[in-house]
Amino acid sequence: GLKSVCTSLAHDVVRNGEGVEHVIKVSVTGSPSKELAKGAGKAVINSPLCKTAIAGNDPNVGRLIMAIGDYIGEKDPKLAKSLPQLVKIYVGNEVVFANGEFDLDGEKEAKLTQYMLDTKQSLDGHYPPHEQTLDITIDLGSGNHESVVLGSDLTNQYVDVNAGYR
Repeated sequence: GLKSVCTSLAHDVVRNGEGVEHVIKVSVTGSPSKELAKGAGKAVINSPLCKTAIAGNDPNVGRLIMAIGDYIGEKDPKLAKSLPQLVKIYVGNEVVFANGEFDLDGEKEAKLTQYMLDTKQSLDGHYPPHEQTLDITIDLGSGNHESVVLGSDLTNQYVDVNAGYR
């Protein structure tokens, strides 16, 4: 239906941006409100530190935690105090944060790096070679509202193209 067409077009708009190597899809679930879910997703998507880590195929989970924590700390300080014990974060299908702790080791970081490389699109062709997304799921463990936010990484090519218009 119409929602499917609009979702597909939204993916295409992101995928065809200058210098985009990763289309990032952040799904936030378990939120006490739709607004908070959308805002938490946008906090990750709009974070230059998250965007550049993804561009570098660096599974830097601390940057995700920082973006989510900053946003929720500002919007819902009460939730922010209990959030570390409630939130569960996945990159792809891998749990990377749960029960207030990072869930990472060398083997998992290598798998995450490979996942990032596998979802990367080449900038050599005239059209994106695939329709994959780099998926990040954030379960806030605090309600039943959800949101999905799309965005892109921040590559050197993006900066070069957009800094050279004049």
